[in-house]
Amino acid sequence: MPFNHNKLLGELLSGVLIIFWFLMSYLLSYETISGFIAPFIESMQIASFLIFLPHGIRVISVYFLGYKAVLPLFISHLLLYQLFEKMPPYETHIPLALVGALSPLIAFELLRVCDLKSYYRPNPPDAMPNTVGPPLLAGILAAIFNGLVTLAILMLSDNPVANLNFLLGYFIGDLLGFAVILGLIVTIRNLRDSLKSNQNNS
Repeated sequence: MPFNHNKLLGELLSGVLIIFWFLMSYLLSYETISGFIAPFIESMQIASFLIFLPHGIRVISVYFLGYKAVLPLFISHLLLYQLFEKMPPYETHIPLALVGALSPLIAFELLRVCDLKSYYRPNPPDAMPNTVGPPLLAGILAAIFNGLVTLAILMLSDNPVANLNFLLGYFIGDLLGFAVILGLIVTIRNLRDSLKSNQNNS
């Protein structure tokens, strides 16, 4: 079987873009969004998780690329722990990175096992188009799985912030961050379709 260089380059570029947007989305969440809402919330610990955009990047990456997005997401988490402050203990970095990278894949696979068209399809039939339902449900499932397992890992490491308030903040942050990213993508897609329709009618 001949080696496809273009396919490999495309996958490498996709991986680099996932890492870039994951880190940028965290920077935006932590420095901009949290900085804006911190004066209105007493606990900065909860504020820092209020709109966690990287969860949106996680889910959307797996939605479009499937298992191929797992490695770039794993690397993204490890880089995140090295580049930013107020990160979890060093011994939890690899387990937490694995959970963060695998949680959306597990969610989409659960939907696939339930015979739902979970992943993005480049050329879907007109009777079964791509809809926001599957990625939305996968995002919720991934947030639940990620929050519960992350809490368990931090509790095993005797982290003082690992409690039910932390879990609630984590869950809400993941959901709101995903909602922002999904809403942005849907808006862009609708604008693109509207422009195409206007061009065809003109």
